[in-house]
Amino acid sequence: MTAFSVANISSSDQQVDLDGWEIAVIDLFLNAANSFGLPKSYGQIYGLLFCRDQSLSMDEVMKLLEISKGSASQGLRALRQLGAVSSVFEPGDRKERFVAEIRLRKLVGGFFANRQTHTAIKG
Repeated sequence: MTAFSVANISSSDQQVDLDGWEIAVIDLFLNAANSFGLPKSYGQIYGLLFCRDQSLSMDEVMKLLEISKGSASQGLRALRQLGAVSSVFEPGDRKERFVAEIRLRKLVGGFFANRQTHTAIKG
């Protein structure tokens, strides 16, 4: 049983764009983000990028997850600051594209470094 689920998205295009295994992985990261007190969109975005072999633009992330531009922008920016997501640019494409950092050591290190910074600021 999950606290949140992307399986509840009602778009008819959703089933074409996301496979069942992708929905399960996205749900896993969504619930992990929720457990750490992070917005669920952070987990959704990371989970989607984690599943994909190719980079995705912000517009593609918004379409696949049916999230707002504000949520996508804020989530991608925060994930980039955590070191969980990297920006890439592909030849012939002017849009910024994103890929997930899949090395657990870097991902966890970035998360804890960010938590320490926020704790020191709130102090």
